[in-house]
Amino acid sequence: MTKFSYKAVTAEGESRTGFIEAPTETRAIQQLQRQRLVVLKVVRADALEGNGNAATAFGKRITVQQLMEFSSETSALLDARIPLEQALKTQADLCPHPRFKEVLTEVWKDVTGGASFADALSRHPKVFERFYSNMVRGGEASGSLDLIMRRIATLLERRQKVRSKVVTAMIYPSLLLIMGIAVVAIMMVFVIPKLIEMFEDSGEMLPASTRALIGLSGFCREYWWLGPLLVVLIAGLFKFWTRSEEGRVAWGTKVLRIPILGGLLAEAETSRFCRMLSALLEGQVPILQAISITGGTLGNAALQKLMRRVYEQVQGGKPMGAILQNDPLFPELAARMVSMGEDSGELGTMLNKVADRYEEKVSASTDRFVSVLEPAFIVVLAVIVGFIVVAMMQGIMAMSTSAS
Repeated sequence: MTKFSYKAVTAEGESRTGFIEAPTETRAIQQLQRQRLVVLKVVRADALEGNGNAATAFGKRITVQQLMEFSSETSALLDARIPLEQALKTQADLCPHPRFKEVLTEVWKDVTGGASFADALSRHPKVFERFYSNMVRGGEASGSLDLIMRRIATLLERRQKVRSKVVTAMIYPSLLLIMGIAVVAIMMVFVIPKLIEMFEDSGEMLPASTRALIGLSGFCREYWWLGPLLVVLIAGLFKFWTRSEEGRVAWGTKVLRIPILGGLLAEAETSRFCRMLSALLEGQVPILQAISITGGTLGNAALQKLMRRVYEQVQGGKPMGAILQNDPLFPELAARMVSMGEDSGELGTMLNKVADRYEEKVSASTDRFVSVLEPAFIVVLAVIVGFIVVAMMQGIMAMSTSAS
């Protein structure tokens, strides 16, 4: 039997937490449901102990995972016909994260005081994005708040999966780069200087490669501070350049045109745009407002500018798909599918299909990008280390030949 920790509420809205033993998680949920409890969360007790308190793991930062759990659990409570005020009070009482607990308590107080759920959420823009509060507003207007909260949880989960895929794939190449720089730095600063003393004592004429290596090592030891200074200078110039709207758009355009990486970023942004726009439209948010909200969530300034232009032209009566097809930054296949969705009157469904397709492309492109990046790093590192080794060996061989 496995021990599980659970979080649930009664039919009257009273919170319940504790532990239960069952062969599997499914059986644990079934046992709790037989006790007429609305199950919010069930996790293995050993996993809970291994992860520690989520509140202390991230300090005051409220994570996407916590927003996903809040959305999913609130949907379950509303689906069980528990009033919104009671559902929010339960969520605030059971929340282990101090900062999130404060926010949920304030939201509950605002709703109890007569504010709508969407208005209460919009008072915390650093926690709940515009798309979140606007989808909730649409759910309140249509009377399907439980369904909307479930869609929000699904949307957040999909966004997190795409982001995690890219971040996880970049860990190994990043480690390779850091280790390569560290190895070369150690050899240039600590290993080669010891060999230089031996070469200088011999008084022999050294090969050109060895002399070049000695000069490079001396430069690194004497002017090591130029490296950090150059990094700070470049970072400062980049920050100054991207402070203006024109600079951010220019940088965003250049990034999207980088071979392989640019395509990967464009696919990720396309997936995010289509998924969120579809969710907002399904949440009864007007299309112009949905375009404005979705465009603001994109991470690339060039695509943000494109969405502002889409907003203006759609407001003027032009179809969105045709506008996207005329811009080279937006993937042509996605733009054509959006046009077909508009023509068929199934824009929301088509946007979901585009998002599904481009999430698959992001996964494939990430694997392809990493498969190119890893051997490239290895080859570059091998060339640098190989040059150092060959230069040192040539110097040693020259000394040996002279001595003999």
